[in-house]
Amino acid sequence: MFYNNFIYNFLLNRKSSSEITFIPENLWTGNPNEGKKIIDGFLSFNGESIAFNKKVWRKNNASMSWNEELQTFEWIKNVKALGTNKARLFLRDNIREWIKFNHAWDPIIWRNDILAKRIFHLMSNMSFFYETADENFQKKFTKLLNKQSVHLIKTYKKKDYGDKKIFIAKAIILSSLSFKNLSGKLNSGINYLKQVIDKDILDDGLHYLRSPSEQFIFLQSLIDIKNLLGLSKIVIPKFLNENIYKLSSVLKFFKIGNGELSIFNKYRFIDPDEINEVLKRSNSKLKIPDTLKLSGFQRISENRLSFLMDCGKPTQEKTHASSLSFEFSHGSEKIVVNCGSPFINNKQLSEALRSTAAHSTISIDDINSSDIFFEKNSTSRIANVWSEKLKDRNNFWINSAHSGYKDLFGLVHNRKIHIDTEKLIIRGQDYFSRPLKQNNKIPKMLFLRFHIHPDVKLSATASKRKVVLKLQNNLGWEFICSEPKIQINEGIYFGARKLRKKNNHILISENIVPEKRIKWLFRIIK
Repeated sequence: MFYNNFIYNFLLNRKSSSEITFIPENLWTGNPNEGKKIIDGFLSFNGESIAFNKKVWRKNNASMSWNEELQTFEWIKNVKALGTNKARLFLRDNIREWIKFNHAWDPIIWRNDILAKRIFHLMSNMSFFYETADENFQKKFTKLLNKQSVHLIKTYKKKDYGDKKIFIAKAIILSSLSFKNLSGKLNSGINYLKQVIDKDILDDGLHYLRSPSEQFIFLQSLIDIKNLLGLSKIVIPKFLNENIYKLSSVLKFFKIGNGELSIFNKYRFIDPDEINEVLKRSNSKLKIPDTLKLSGFQRISENRLSFLMDCGKPTQEKTHASSLSFEFSHGSEKIVVNCGSPFINNKQLSEALRSTAAHSTISIDDINSSDIFFEKNSTSRIANVWSEKLKDRNNFWINSAHSGYKDLFGLVHNRKIHIDTEKLIIRGQDYFSRPLKQNNKIPKMLFLRFHIHPDVKLSATASKRKVVLKLQNNLGWEFICSEPKIQINEGIYFGARKLRKKNNHILISENIVPEKRIKWLFRIIK
């Protein structure tokens, strides 16, 4: 590797400087409870916990993903949130160790997406541990950060880092504002930011991964950049303000009654307080769209009922086979959900969470409606999806269909939803039409699942045609289906503050009869 040699390190050192002209302040407060755990020697990422001490910078038994998170230094804000001298000295000691073992290029630790996050998190929190440190520490710290910034600016165009590009743009802009020797790179950073927005944000304002939590992360970075430019007395580009507004409106589209975000596609739990803070810093007077036409999401929100449905074509990157799945909540209570798909150190489980079975929709023979292992330029299946929404006073209709099973079985999944927001009734019909009369693989079974939030208690009637749902606020809902033998099965939910929780799902499994309509409803018990 070109970078892994003495000469490149020597040249980087020559081009690097310890002279810093701007020290920003992180807009977002950390969690002091998490900070205390870290100081006490306990650090967790994605459900993986490792004893934390200065030795972790040399060698540890953690997974690759844990070490990647460690190296981003995003956790530093939690220690800073403690605000104590003990926390300050703790960070300083660990950064000294980090400096010892990270002064030269490394294929993982210096990977541009990790590098970019580290530059931002260290620099935006450095006032806490830097300003009272001795001169030797200050010089070594800023020299190494500058060195890594120089490397980032030299190499960022050589690879497409997918959904991580926004962090690279932010780091370039921050480095150009903070280091005197990089001040000439500001325009490059702003131009790159414009390219990233144009590529990653769809025309309706949704992130291309069609994920509410990715929307939050991207928007938060845009607000960070606006703040950095403002503090440096740089004129805020018009495109930046416009996109902050547009992305904020879409983020609010996915916000439900309990303050959380709906679970679609790549997902990680975001604290409602963080969501509110981002929206507050965006614009308080946001117009919320009721449909995202390009990305295909439908939203109905009236009388404390929030219903969101995925009626768009799945992304070909990190595909989720979630076509025509939905979530709904009443007030602050989530009722029907999808399972969630955070990054976890379990490949098999991670893939299972992207499957059709992990979403509140229907599958054939438990085959995914889109191929989650899609590769560019391959013949993998990606469903085409169609939908329309109609309204008459308190009544809404969503008519939808997807072609994910068309090539395999010659069948199209049709889902019709009727919602009466006054009576709080959600009626649905699922059926498979056969537009093609050709020799296809013969389907056997359909599996219709409704994943229920862990806080909701379920009980089936003796006839197994009805399920009673008891919410935490003691309100009751019921589920009724035209098909006999409703099953209640255990499952796993990854949409809560606690990474993993047990839940239940309602399951209807039947032999497939094309055009036969499975009718079901959810309604409040009055």
